[in-house]
Amino acid sequence: VVMEPLLGERLVNPPAVVQAIWDSDGRGRTPAEWGFDWLWNKPQVTVALSGMSTMQQVEENIASASRSGTNILSEADLALVARVRDQYQQLCPIPCTDCKYCMPCPNGVNIPHNFGMFNNGAMYDKWEDSRKWYTGGRFPEAERASACIQCRECEDKCPQKIEISQWMPYVHQVLGEGKPHEQGVCP
Repeated sequence: VVMEPLLGERLVNPPAVVQAIWDSDGRGRTPAEWGFDWLWNKPQVTVALSGMSTMQQVEENIASASRSGTNILSEADLALVARVRDQYQQLCPIPCTDCKYCMPCPNGVNIPHNFGMFNNGAMYDKWEDSRKWYTGGRFPEAERASACIQCRECEDKCPQKIEISQWMPYVHQVLGEGKPHEQGVCP
């Protein structure tokens, strides 16, 4: 059983450099199709718990499941998926899927939202947009990364095993104080 197979929709709306890799295949398949086919290709996967917010997404997921099966991807397909995975890993510093299992934070920090703003800045190279959201009054100060007291209560709940208490001060430095983020740097 796989939860959030499209990584909280990050696989559906990829950054331009990732989309270019998908497009290099030439078959016009969507990133969601690739993601589901990769998942269905695994013999150990029998159920995918995918969030859907439109009827079109429901229909696409049903179509994907109806053509599912193990070994449906060729070696070339798997190599393409590996290239995309490597690109995402280079772009996305925090592997948060917005599952919210870390919530509620006993100190009121909105952990997934902080990580989402940070990752969007990194993945789409839109740091100024992320900084505006973080400091511009739309995001309550009490929910910002700066409110983290590093109690680590959230870390035991995180299925991605993210060292949240290490990331929060860094997220605040980059988004709240304007410190530049160096790609590949993890606190």
